[in-house]
Amino acid sequence: MSGQLLTALGKILKEINHTFITLIPKVGNPSYIAHFRPISPCLIVYKTIAKILVNRMRPLLNKLASPYQSAFIQGRTIHDNILLTHEIMRKFNRCTGKTSWIPIKLDIEKAYDRLEWDFIKKCLQELGFHSRWVSWMMECISFVSYSLIVNDEPNGFLHPSRGIRQVDPLSPYIFILCMEVFSSLLCQESNIGGSGVGIKLCPKSVKIPYLLFADNCLLFCKTNQQTCYRLKAILDCFCTLLG
Repeated sequence: MSGQLLTALGKILKEINHTFITLIPKVGNPSYIAHFRPISPCLIVYKTIAKILVNRMRPLLNKLASPYQSAFIQGRTIHDNILLTHEIMRKFNRCTGKTSWIPIKLDIEKAYDRLEWDFIKKCLQELGFHSRWVSWMMECISFVSYSLIVNDEPNGFLHPSRGIRQVDPLSPYIFILCMEVFSSLLCQESNIGGSGVGIKLCPKSVKIPYLLFADNCLLFCKTNQQTCYRLKAILDCFCTLLG
């Protein structure tokens, strides 16, 4: 019975998950593709299905997401991380002695566009989601198709092989769950003695290796060559997995 439901859901999503891409100029006389902003709204029927899935998943995020993520999670606000950042900056200014610290800002460029579907599926499986739920989520992601609006007429048929959509209600939550891989790598590194990754606000507090602001991230580490090499290895590993 479940197989029949998944098959029926797949057929429905293929029909309602087709969207049109319109290029909106960002400047007066656009001459490059970067001068356009692509707009691709979802259909109301698909958004209804996606919001039902989101409402089922949202209460679980507080348990699944690390405390360093604050955006789009019930009971948390992005202002918490802003206040923490101010306190960490004050600690940096008060630090004395030979040890120095630095914040590193990461801007995850086109984060939604580069998520590999296999990576998303593996993340959902490792976090303990039921196989039926994972199938529903992947069908919402992978059954997307596009047509370009050129001169007020739809042209072509594009089927992506990776990435999630900006306007999809599921996308922010999928991104949060995928960033848990990055969180795990950083937390493991910060727990290694002498790694230099992460800072404590006071001697008895836990280390804060990073703070995530949606698709922007602040890393905190010591300013030495060994720590830089460790961070680079983590970033290379995560970028390879993420796409």
